[in-house]
Amino acid sequence: MAEHFANQGKEYADSRPTYPPQLFQFIASKTPSHHLAWDVATGTGQAAKSLATLYENVIATDASEKQLEFAAKLPNIRYQHTPSTMSMTELEQLVSPQGTIDLVTIAQALHWLDLSTFYKQVNWVLKKPHGVIAIWCYTSPSINDAVDALHNKLYSFDARPHWDPRRELLEDNYRNINFPFEPVEGVDHTGPFEFEAETVMDVDDFLNYIRS
Repeated sequence: MAEHFANQGKEYADSRPTYPPQLFQFIASKTPSHHLAWDVATGTGQAAKSLATLYENVIATDASEKQLEFAAKLPNIRYQHTPSTMSMTELEQLVSPQGTIDLVTIAQALHWLDLSTFYKQVNWVLKKPHGVIAIWCYTSPSINDAVDALHNKLYSFDARPHWDPRRELLEDNYRNINFPFEPVEGVDHTGPFEFEAETVMDVDDFLNYIRS
């Protein structure tokens, strides 16, 4: 995964969207404790920044050192470069000991991981019984009919044949991904839950988003 985004860390940091506050408020409402969150594949820290407003400490990891160079620095976020394949010993050394994490998040990146290995690691680090894992993604933005038509042609027809096959899980909004976890308290399913995010972009901003 790391090699896919190593060369556009600045563009990623500048142009990728932030996530709506309602998303993080919903997630945080499901963890009784707010001491420690682990943001996996943090990239340039878009999710970690928001988690840091709700959790005392955030560990934000990524396999790309270039991405981490452009991550927003906050006093309660510890950014950590990790290998693409991490042993349980490395997990404890680089991330956290067993049963110590309130929340594991992974935004826009689950499709890049080996799911069986990742889920084993999640089960190992999460607190029992109230630890929570939250995953989410976004796909193509909507601007207006004219721009959407051009962008959808570029995205769905011109660029899509060149995407890594693992992105098909993303295009399905993770609806059919293996997710062997129980629903959190107060809901009767594991998702998807939909949240809307809005941002203001000029033409250059939008082109940078596409390049990223």
